[in-house]
Amino acid sequence: MELGFIFFLSFGIALISDLEYSAYQEHDISKFSTDFGYRVVTESFAFIYYSIYYRVFLKGYVIRRNLLGVIVSSFGLVIIEHFIDKYIVNWVLVHCSFVSQVLRQRAMKEMLNSKIIFTFNYFLVSTIFPLIGLAFLIRSLTQDNDIKVLKEQQLTAELNYLKAQLHPHFFFNTINNIYGLALKQSEQAAPMVARLGEMMRYILYEADQKTVFLSREVAFLSDYIEVEKIRHQPGINIQFDTQGIRPDYRIEPLLLLPFVENAFKHGLEEETKSGFVSVLICQTDKDLTLQVINSIPEVIKKKEASGLGIRNIRKRLDILYPSKHQLEMNVAHGTYEVTLILSNI
Repeated sequence: MELGFIFFLSFGIALISDLEYSAYQEHDISKFSTDFGYRVVTESFAFIYYSIYYRVFLKGYVIRRNLLGVIVSSFGLVIIEHFIDKYIVNWVLVHCSFVSQVLRQRAMKEMLNSKIIFTFNYFLVSTIFPLIGLAFLIRSLTQDNDIKVLKEQQLTAELNYLKAQLHPHFFFNTINNIYGLALKQSEQAAPMVARLGEMMRYILYEADQKTVFLSREVAFLSDYIEVEKIRHQPGINIQFDTQGIRPDYRIEPLLLLPFVENAFKHGLEEETKSGFVSVLICQTDKDLTLQVINSIPEVIKKKEASGLGIRNIRKRLDILYPSKHQLEMNVAHGTYEVTLILSNI
């Protein structure tokens, strides 16, 4: 883009100027071709020293916010450009056979003239200021890209931090369940350990990825719910259902677990062995819906049914699905209902 702009500044502006002069002053637009060879030589040199000035001096000074460097290099370009045009460009013009005889004679006359007249105003307006504007534009775009990269790195770091909080929290609860069964010398402890092994394999080898297949996440939740079924009495009502799960749909790993985990934590009353948990995952062409409903035991009806996992998941949803998710939590008639809707992306 930068070289393209400098090329247009060198050749395009000159071509447009010649076309306008031929059309409006000489009333014959085709006459611009008589100066074509002259423009090829002069603007080729202009392209070279404009590029050197921009890439070697101006761009670096603008990025470093070195105002003195911008001013000195700009005036230096004007002075050097006059010397190059007077001695080098005119010498090349004199020896170019494709340049008209009139222009070759004029180049010889200018080259032999001992006077050098420095003009700054036109050169500043036509060349220096546009190149400075280009340098500031590139600097702004570069800063925007750097800021975007930093934000992405920050989001990644925050997500990793939230996941790091989630894993110990989850395993702490599950190991406590196994410990309780082991104390009772329950035969269900071994199946629970096997399920836990499958869940650990998923977390260690798949959950560190940016996304996983929804089917794998559902399988992980199924293992978790089976562990909970083993831990609770058969009379406890625990339901888990899925509908329309697409095999190609991907989701951030462990995104749904905190809602399910929270339902078991707060929905089943250990003392009376009562309560229920219902989990439904439904996918349509438009969205993915998770609905979790659990009973609220009397001992916690006046407390907020929200823990570390739920606070983390709110943050994750704001990061991963900004303006593309709906999260509702309602308490009614002794039940606690969570509905999460993710727009299909």
